[in-house]
Amino acid sequence: MNAKMKVLALALLGLAGYAGSAVAGCPSSPVPPWSVNSPFQGVTTIASPGLDGTPCRLDSAISAGASGFASAQVEDDTPTAEVNYRAQFMLNIDALAAPTLITVANVFSATSAGSGTGINFSIFGDGGGGWRLSYVMVDSGDPSGFFSGSVPLAAGSQHIEFALMSIGASSAFSLWNNNNVEGSPDITHTVNNTSVAGIDSAFLGLAAPSDGFVSTYAGTAAQFDRFDSRRTTFIGF
Repeated sequence: MNAKMKVLALALLGLAGYAGSAVAGCPSSPVPPWSVNSPFQGVTTIASPGLDGTPCRLDSAISAGASGFASAQVEDDTPTAEVNYRAQFMLNIDALAAPTLITVANVFSATSAGSGTGINFSIFGDGGGGWRLSYVMVDSGDPSGFFSGSVPLAAGSQHIEFALMSIGASSAFSLWNNNNVEGSPDITHTVNNTSVAGIDSAFLGLAAPSDGFVSTYAGTAAQFDRFDSRRTTFIGF
């Protein structure tokens, strides 16, 4: 298998989505290999500038009056039952000020076509005015059937990278939170996710908001950029 699955930086959507291409300007909407995943009660917009010196970024906002089924995401379907899956994305939620414990929304998920499960990342208020990033994935070795946890989100643009390697009875999960040192991930854990038949799709953007999130942040965009997914090699920044 190739070490690099692909590179899809939102900054480079205008020319096939692959890093290394020159960009004349930002497209008006996501282009292949990205697709808009039928936004429901939400809006995705390509805006300028990007988060890391790039020309463009993705803005994702949930509409007023939205339900918990709302979504404003782009979708990547280039993976094919990947048993080794790494991904990185940038996130800036500075516009979403002063959260509470009931302000929750998904920001990224990687799923299996066969089981629908994989890994999901959400943002939520820490109760003290700050944000945290939570993660949850199938783990039949845990009494709850899932492994979950969270890390703090600092102000400004964040680099989030994770790896799910050797998906199966002893899948290795690692997470780097604004951390560019491959050998020192912030979180490591072994999960039993034999029910996951490999990663087939990734979804980036706000989705599944709580009522508190909708009432507080309707129409306010979270910013995303620099999505990259690979099979084996560390991505970094």
